[in-house]
Amino acid sequence: MVLGVAGVGKTTFGKHLASALNARFLDVPEFVRERGLYSRYNRRSQSYIIDLKRVSIVVGAELRGERAVIASIYAFKPRGVEVEVAIILRMRPTELMRILKERGYPLEKIRENVLAELIDQTLYDAMGRFEVDKIVQLDVTGRDLPKLALDVAEKILGGGVKSLSCEIDWIKTLEEEGGLEDVLGFVGGAKNI
Repeated sequence: MVLGVAGVGKTTFGKHLASALNARFLDVPEFVRERGLYSRYNRRSQSYIIDLKRVSIVVGAELRGERAVIASIYAFKPRGVEVEVAIILRMRPTELMRILKERGYPLEKIRENVLAELIDQTLYDAMGRFEVDKIVQLDVTGRDLPKLALDVAEKILGGGVKSLSCEIDWIKTLEEEGGLEDVLGFVGGAKNI
């Protein structure tokens, strides 16, 4: 499973990882839209309201017996499918701000995703769903995602993917670099990009 906030490269990385592993690729947001696995679309937040339990059941039924790479913003366990590794893609909040702005995300959505990245929300959610020894964090800031996916596939096949994991503390990093106040001002609504 490949996890992360919007904009970190889950789809690009996930497709290349699936190809390298000779596995199926499933993009959860696309799957949810195609199968109608949402109760409604919230225009204000520009997001689908989904029932993760229902998504878990349908994704599990779809993938049972297959090797797959799943890209999702939501940490969940597909029913009846073992998750071998949960790879969390992390990105420096300042770079994430730039990417989401370039993609035309509304300011509030950018703030929401940057805050989630800053406070390790995806990691926290993954720790509530998966055993800690199955979680791998990768800093993808400025990285060549196709090459990184090949490196990760090699480690998965060799049993050493955990060696790629790194500890990430964006608050400490930004504080040391002098950029924390700017990011906090942005997510708090006091500053724009």
